[in-house]
Amino acid sequence: MKTVSVSSMRSLDKRAIEEAGIPSETLMERAGIGAGEFILEYVSGFSARHLRRFVLFAGKGNNGGDAYVVARYLCEKTDIPVKLFPVCPVEELSGDAKLNAGRLPSDVSMEVRKDISAEDFREGDVIIDGLLGTGFKEPLKPPYAEWISLINSLELPVISLDIPSGLNGDNGNFSECAVSADMTICMGLPKKGFLCERGSEQCGLLRCVDIGIPQTFIDKIPEESPELILSPDIKKYLGRVAWNSHKNSMGKLLVIGGSRLYPGAPFLTAGAAIRSGAGLVFAAVPASMPPVMQKNFSLIPRRICDGGEGFFDESSISKIESLIKQVDAVAAGPGLGTSHSTVPFMEYLCGINKPKLFDADALNIISENPSIFKSLPNTVLTPHLGEMKRLLKAFKLEKMIDADRVEQVKALASEIGAVIVLKGFRSVIASHEKTVINGSGSPALSTAGSGDVLSGIIGAFLARKISAFEAAVAGTFIHGLCGELSPFGVRGTIADDLPALIPEAMKTISPFA
Repeated sequence: MKTVSVSSMRSLDKRAIEEAGIPSETLMERAGIGAGEFILEYVSGFSARHLRRFVLFAGKGNNGGDAYVVARYLCEKTDIPVKLFPVCPVEELSGDAKLNAGRLPSDVSMEVRKDISAEDFREGDVIIDGLLGTGFKEPLKPPYAEWISLINSLELPVISLDIPSGLNGDNGNFSECAVSADMTICMGLPKKGFLCERGSEQCGLLRCVDIGIPQTFIDKIPEESPELILSPDIKKYLGRVAWNSHKNSMGKLLVIGGSRLYPGAPFLTAGAAIRSGAGLVFAAVPASMPPVMQKNFSLIPRRICDGGEGFFDESSISKIESLIKQVDAVAAGPGLGTSHSTVPFMEYLCGINKPKLFDADALNIISENPSIFKSLPNTVLTPHLGEMKRLLKAFKLEKMIDADRVEQVKALASEIGAVIVLKGFRSVIASHEKTVINGSGSPALSTAGSGDVLSGIIGAFLARKISAFEAAVAGTFIHGLCGELSPFGVRGTIADDLPALIPEAMKTISPFA
């Protein structure tokens, strides 16, 4: 999904009204209803004591108008009380904002006040920020700075409409203050500032409402920054599955990993792959590795001769070679270890001419032995920040270590001819032709083994014989969405929980998942 400047979004709105004949009132109605749907979806997992009232802040402009539509929608669709704090009386509004303020049901409590304090709020309030849209200019006029600071001090869930109030939509900065949102629901298209400077931190979860801007208008807007991947971009990868499908037609994946140091990692990867739709998954581990209690009996484990030390070595190649012939794609690295004896084995894997993914210790072995890497099509590397630095050094790109993450990924992808997924908050995905930024994710993924699960999801898509770039984009988004959907919360989620969340994440994206 394109990210646009504030002026480009304003131009799109204007064209939709003047050239496509869509009334501005209709655009605002779509924005507010769409936001309301996302809000109810977001709070559906809240404990009852954390969802007792919606409290909306409404400014004078279109952002405030969106808030009035949201307030009406929430009042009509739920029994939860709705409270509005507008910055001015209805009489001082104009245009669509005034129209929608006049449509508020009598059940909505609206109170115009100069001073609001923490005493006006209580546990169970959900804050909805509709104070300032993208068109504000600094410095902030009263009462905006005071109210934004109050919102940030409340320790209550905060949802921003279109953009966190106070944030610059073009550069992601703010000089005074900006709302720190737990979720931002943008209207039409995401803004460039969501991905710049402090923008990502201020936005939290990202959702985008389709307000009906004609796609032909969007196509004519030039690329201004990397695309942001959101749910509508992934839906095409989760279309109908043929009724005559069988395990062989759904993709066969070989997961290679594990060692006496990390015996469980490859089973996290394999479990994620089979939950992601792969029809058949082998998990190849060293024969001398400690046994692992197997939870997924649908997986096919294969213990591979290893010389007795619990690490793959040159003696493992012949058996692995026969397995590779049976599958459509390979995911290697989770728990592999970095034993010197594993280098020849890893060199063999680098040369196989099948779609493949390298993660974890596979990346570390490549970093220490860059000459073994082969620039073959449909190869995905999934480093975290530390692994990325080692890869940049290994391939003589030291000058990029202090560069912007997007530039790092583009440089490495171009240098070695692979698709790179730089993991982290707003993961960056690049091939030699295109770079995008993932729009899903949650701190719930900040747990050991989360990356192993990502490898399995991407591996399953590789086995379906779509391109490495598309597999990386789809897998990374679904992985991030698992973190958002976890019923165990941000602190209680562990990597073992994630494979079971993959089906729910996919069903959230597509009815055919």
